[in-house]
Formats: sequence, C-alpha cells, structure tokens
Amino acid sequence: MPLLLCHSPKGGTGTSFIAAHLAMHLASQGHDVVALDFTYQDSLKLFFGLLPAQPLAEFHGSHGSALAVSGVEIFSAHQLAHEPAFIAALQAGRSPFDDGKVYVADVAAGDRNTRDLLLPHAHLRVCTLLPHPISLAALTKVQAGKPTVELSNTAFILNQLDDTHRFSRHAHIFLRELLGDALIGTVRRDEAVNEAAAMFEPISKYAPASAALSDMRAVAKAIAGRADIAQATDQLS
Repeated sequence: MPLLLCHSPKGGTGTSFIAAHLAMHLASQGHDVVALDFTYQDSLKLFFGLLPAQPLAEFHGSHGSALAVSGVEIFSAHQLAHEPAFIAALQAGRSPFDDGKVYVADVAAGDRNTRDLLLPHAHLRVCTLLPHPISLAALTKVQAGKPTVELSNTAFILNQLDDTHRFSRHAHIFLRELLGDALIGTVRRDEAVNEAAAMFEPISKYAPASAALSDMRAVAKAIAGRADIAQATDQLS
C-alpha cells in the first residue's frame, strides 16, 4: 500500500509542488503512479503544466479513467474525501490503494480530517516547511499531542532555502539539529518554479537547468528510498 501523504501544518509551503514532482520522479523510475488532489484549490495540476480550467476526473478507485501527464495519472479527490462510503472504508481499515500502484496524495494544510483519515494508510508522511518563523512555529501542529521529534514515518523537506539570507541558513541548521535524518532534504528557492506555473508549463520544460528541479529530484529519490517504494510495490504486484 504505497501511499505517500503530502501535508503541511502551514499553507503556502509548496506542498503541491513537492507532491507533483515526487509523483513525476517515481513515474520516471518505472512505477505506476497516481496523484490525488484532495485540495479545494485544485492547484496540483498546474505543476504538471495543465491549465486551471482543465478538469480532472474524480477518483473512484483503481479502475477510473484519468488524465495522464509525464507518466502520472492525475485525479481530483476533494469530493471523495467527503463521501460517507470512502470515510467509512478508511475508518474500518479498508484501503482503496492496495493495487501495486504508488499513490501521492496532496492534502491541504487546513484539512486535518482528510489527513487523519489517510495517515493510518500512509507508507510515509511528507511534510514541507519553509525557512520562515511562522512555518517553523507550526512544527508543533504536525501532529497534535505528540512531539515532532517522536513522529514515526514522517519525512520533512525544507523548501525555498536561500543561503544568501541569514535566517534561512539558521533555519536550516536548526531543523537539521532538531530533526536529524527526518529532514530528508532541501529545495532551493528558485523563481523558475513560479514562472513555470504562471506559464502553465512543467518546470522540466520551462527551466530544465532549474536549481529547484535538481534538488527535487534528489529529494524524491531519498523519499523513495526511505519509503522503500520498490519493495512495497513488489509485495502488492
């Protein structure tokens, strides 16, 4: 059941960007990948180079008809998260993700209900942070009632790192000391990310030499290794 749950306690950290590129990297490695957009904002598709008005099919299990981009099947799942049958199935321990595919779920920061529904079924939770005071303060909200350093099956990514700014450098040092190996990687700040999204192009096409793209490939590789995706899919295939 390789479900990767991408969720941050603070909005605006780049979770959708991380989720999209994680999905594309896994697909490039030969995995069957499904990207699920559980957000109302519906922005995951922008990082695949799709237009805002381009509709996504609703996810209804492994037999749905999806739009495929860069080897990734992309579905909307916002309505699904509110369907009683889906909620009841997850709460009862029944998963729609047991088919040998890799599922990457993009969940909005404020949608704790969906996060809590999916978390018991997730192979790994991926939490994106920014080198900003408010983002760092939100570390206490990753999972209420449990210290961040004690969280299991959780990998953190520091996004938009800028070593030319002192606070950004210090935030990186702080997180490395606090989280240790749980801080699985960093992605440098790169205006090409926003520019590509504004042009409705994948960053790999708009700016193939992008620093953020290079970093994201390394981070995605580390996440795949941490989640042991190859073994998980072999067991289910």
